[in-house]
Amino acid sequence: MEDRYYLIGLRHIPGVGAKTVNLLLEHFRTAQSAWHATYRQLKSINELGDRFVERFVAARDAVNLEAVLDNLVRKNIQTVTILDREYPASLRLIYDPPPVLFYQGRWHDRDDRALAVVGARRATVYGKKVAEKFGRELAQAGFVIVSGMARGIDSAAHQGCLAANGRTIAVLGSGLDVIYPRENIKLAEQIKEKGLVMTEYPPGTQPLKGNFPARNRIIAGLSLGVLIVEAAVQSGALITADFALEFGREVFAVPGPITSPNSRGTHNLIKQGAKLVEEVADILEEFMLPVQDPPLPGAQSPLSLAPEEQAVYQLLSLEPVSIETLVEKTGWTARKVQAVLTMLELNGVIEQVPGRQFIKKSI
Repeated sequence: MEDRYYLIGLRHIPGVGAKTVNLLLEHFRTAQSAWHATYRQLKSINELGDRFVERFVAARDAVNLEAVLDNLVRKNIQTVTILDREYPASLRLIYDPPPVLFYQGRWHDRDDRALAVVGARRATVYGKKVAEKFGRELAQAGFVIVSGMARGIDSAAHQGCLAANGRTIAVLGSGLDVIYPRENIKLAEQIKEKGLVMTEYPPGTQPLKGNFPARNRIIAGLSLGVLIVEAAVQSGALITADFALEFGREVFAVPGPITSPNSRGTHNLIKQGAKLVEEVADILEEFMLPVQDPPLPGAQSPLSLAPEEQAVYQLLSLEPVSIETLVEKTGWTARKVQAVLTMLELNGVIEQVPGRQFIKKSI
């Protein structure tokens, strides 16, 4: 049996993560030798405690390697290991590279031109619109979009990329058969068709909290740079930014409203030296890539709007605005404002969000 299959087997032993597998490879040189190592041989490794070795031996003996491999075939899950030539070069040099990647979809030569777009799960409407815009425009510029398929910013970035018929990679913090969150099952299927859904965790692994910081190192490792769209002070997206800096990747951050808690993390990154990004051109310039001419003033304005509709439209942005605020700013009656908003909704240029507030549909 090939050594890569023993490596896959090691990754299926409960409690054995990338760090332990890499340690075993360093000590025993081959995965097969590690798989067949005796209790005494394992105890000779100073980094492994006695209790861990006991649990490891018991768990290893309970793993049926052939059944593991059959299960992967049955679930249509493919693998690439650090022993394989096809293993992503960008991951080989990171801290504790994942010894095995489980994936569905396909790898592509263009994957070395990847950019991560990540941010808050509890994203604002503004944040999701901005993430969708950058996902779409970066894909149009030829980037592969990498993210974590979490709620909020991650999902919006994937969706923007797919809308541009681009290629996107989702890195999970669970097994491929445990899509999290569940509402993204359809999104995962769409990503598989045009890109890749991958994880370092074997099938059946639940989305445990501790899995996600480790997942973030893979997102950063696969990418030339990381764009943070929204992040609170304690956001997991900031962990991705930290990994990016550690790996020598570029870090970009989109500013947000100073009143929003989701802006504090990104603003702190900017204060610490992350590049402030307002448009895709800011990222292209950093990589010395050609920048397309910006659209002419008014080129993105909605077509054929009546003067009153245009007046209200210009008062809206990606930040929700209430009818009361529009009444105050226009000096019109609430009834007139509501009528104009209805026409703008019918024209497809604005949308209503919770709280009877309104935003532009696009930037």
